[in-house]
Amino acid sequence: MKICLIISLLLFSTIATYAQSSSEKLIRQGVALHDKGRYKDAIASYEEALKINPTSMSAVYEMSLSYLQLKDYDKAIRYSTKVITANFQPLLMDAYIVKGTALANQGKTVNALNLLNEALGKCGDEYLIHFNLGLCYFNYKDNEKAVQHLRKAIEIDATHASAFLLYAYALNDLGRWVQSFYSFHFFLLLEPNTGRSKDAFGEMYDIINAKIENGSDKLSLEDGVDRQRLYEAIQKKKTGATDNISEYTFFVEASKLMFFSLAQMQNDTQNGLLWYFFVPTYDEILSSGHFDTYCRYVSVAYFPESLAWWNDNKTEVDNFIEWFENGQGSMDDEAEYGDDSDLDE
Repeated sequence: MKICLIISLLLFSTIATYAQSSSEKLIRQGVALHDKGRYKDAIASYEEALKINPTSMSAVYEMSLSYLQLKDYDKAIRYSTKVITANFQPLLMDAYIVKGTALANQGKTVNALNLLNEALGKCGDEYLIHFNLGLCYFNYKDNEKAVQHLRKAIEIDATHASAFLLYAYALNDLGRWVQSFYSFHFFLLLEPNTGRSKDAFGEMYDIINAKIENGSDKLSLEDGVDRQRLYEAIQKKKTGATDNISEYTFFVEASKLMFFSLAQMQNDTQNGLLWYFFVPTYDEILSSGHFDTYCRYVSVAYFPESLAWWNDNKTEVDNFIEWFENGQGSMDDEAEYGDDSDLDE
């Protein structure tokens, strides 16, 4: 009797292992189909996986993701909710993101915000949760909260271009043009040559080219920056010419002025992302000996001349990439800073 029981248990274990293996294989096939954009075929594969293993939360989650791509938001919500209800930790955060995105795309922004704030409580400080909260608040026209969450996302992971781009737009909408300028710059450092890169460079150029009325809040002292003096110094760099070469030269000179000036303003009492991340990062780029190459790099999507220069100067390009990828550890020749006489009264 005992032998029969042991044999039965072994047989059950073998069948269960086989079923799990078959289910996982179908899920992998579905993921491959999803990655090729064949979302309906992917869902069919996940459905077959669930027939073999009805408790597979991985298959349920992947279905929610494919339905999201198909813009079938009701089903995306239905399946992601199953993962959330099951409290399936390996995919819990991802399920919250899928459900939050589906709700937001249905115009249910308040519901999406409530859900994502709940996700923070359950999953902790995660980059993707803060980024999606920032996106929701941005679309909800609450730029103050958008900035808070996007700043947190950047603090957690400073390698994702989208957070810097959205942070730049939200800051600009709030009139915080100095910090927005830095954030656009860093986005372009991470993503220099895509469709949105060209738009981002145009927005960044508009910041330094804008006319600001005297007495505007945009010229008030903010976060330790005398924006009135900085703005006036930038205006002195303008020539009025609108050809590409003149605009590029103005961009380079205005960027150099801002990076050098804020580095000189920095002291031990300042804090926040501007002072402990942006200012030291760009002070280092400015002193690296690669600043001219850097300026060409971040402007390749906007100025055809920069793209041509990039293609014709491989040695300089390779040196810059090596320096940047090595954590900005080795400096070449020191760049000429100039001085801060443009900021004198």
